[in-house]
Amino acid sequence: MTYRIGIIGTGAAPTGTNVPPAPISEIAAPGFSPELVEPRLRTFPMTPYDRGLTALAYLDCALEAEKAGFDAVFINTVGDYGIDEMKSATDMVVVGAGEATMAMCVNTGRRFSIVTIWPPKLNFIQHERVSSCGMQDRCVSIRNVLQDPEVEGVADAGATTVSLKDRNAALKARIVDAINAAVAEDGADTIMLGCTCMAPVGPAVAAQVNVPVFESMRTGYKTAEALLTLGVRHSDAAFPKPNPDNLAAVATLVAGQGSVDLGGDCEVCVIAEEAENSR
Repeated sequence: MTYRIGIIGTGAAPTGTNVPPAPISEIAAPGFSPELVEPRLRTFPMTPYDRGLTALAYLDCALEAEKAGFDAVFINTVGDYGIDEMKSATDMVVVGAGEATMAMCVNTGRRFSIVTIWPPKLNFIQHERVSSCGMQDRCVSIRNVLQDPEVEGVADAGATTVSLKDRNAALKARIVDAINAAVAEDGADTIMLGCTCMAPVGPAVAAQVNVPVFESMRTGYKTAEALLTLGVRHSDAAFPKPNPDNLAAVATLVAGQGSVDLGGDCEVCVIAEEAENSR
């Protein structure tokens, strides 16, 4: 038997294919088929309002994935957008990169720090996940590699990416510096990389520090495989089923406007930078 795992969120621009990000393809075990499922509504959660739109878009993806026969969905973003709604609405295994990676951190250490390339103005995403997952006493800090002036908005994201392309080594060094500061100054003994778009540099960064570093894309995806192997999924007692008559409402809202692009996924993306520098 082969389990189909729908990957929601690319960490970059839309691909128009069902090919998952390379870090997932590289670690997928035999018997598992990860396939990219791209949203019909594209937006980036630059604000809490935009996060709500993203949750709706991802929920729509999950509902369509279940109709298509997927066994699980993996939310390939630390924000885990729509995760509770997906667990309530579907019977699939549902795993979010953020929730799964925090759980792994507390299984290997006592106090973890989130190190993200995103600037402080986007920390509301991590704060929501830490609170919702009950990790307030275990997460000691959020360390931001880029600062607010470096990422002023989605419209400026492309320019920011260009400015970083020739500084790949410098960007990695800044990530390592942030990890070392989290350990030395914040008391962290374990590190979570706070954006799945950091996947290409995750192994290289981890090799330069002396504490466990969990890269969220790989960690979250492997958690989905583990739950499918174990034959368990989320509790219906924790995530009660909705009125079946309401399930079609999401597709009606999203499909009523066709495909809508409101700014897309993470455009300030290390994946794009790595690809450019590997040429």
